[in-house]
Amino acid sequence: MQARELLAQARTLYDDPQRPFARSAAQGWRSGFISGAEWMRLVMASVRGTSIPSAHAPYNALGVFKYGLASLCALAYMAIMAAAGWWILLPGCALVFYAVEAQMVFLFPLAIDGQTQALRVSRTWTRRAGGTLPVMATVMQLALVMLFGGFVGRGFVRCWALGCLSVVLWYEELRDVEHRLA
Repeated sequence: MQARELLAQARTLYDDPQRPFARSAAQGWRSGFISGAEWMRLVMASVRGTSIPSAHAPYNALGVFKYGLASLCALAYMAIMAAAGWWILLPGCALVFYAVEAQMVFLFPLAIDGQTQALRVSRTWTRRAGGTLPVMATVMQLALVMLFGGFVGRGFVRCWALGCLSVVLWYEELRDVEHRLA
């Protein structure tokens, strides 16, 4: 599924007053990645139509590792480009960030599903989703909505939640394909 389709489906689900997504999204930040993962678990359960047991994964550590590694790689790229005097290539740090982030885009859904090797397995799911470049293209479009959608009057929490919901929908689509092939 493409980013546009994922976001359209996410909007429909998020804005549905029969679903608790919008009401509970405002609390998704209260304990960092832990509460964000709990919100995603609620979304996954609703999309599947079944409950998902709470997995005791180190969500804060996973989130810090994921975004820390992506940031560190982007900063290293910036330092190398600056030291070489290649200032024009500095914006490439965003590509580096998302190339790393794309390897772990399914990290939280996997951990929520109880995958104990979520970091390792997440890379497998990136390959399943088409590989680094196609996943980057989708992730970067979702990130634009998540980071900047609030500036165009759509609400910062809503836009962040739409991106997370889109990742869950993408994961569920890949999960369904895996189950059909098994």
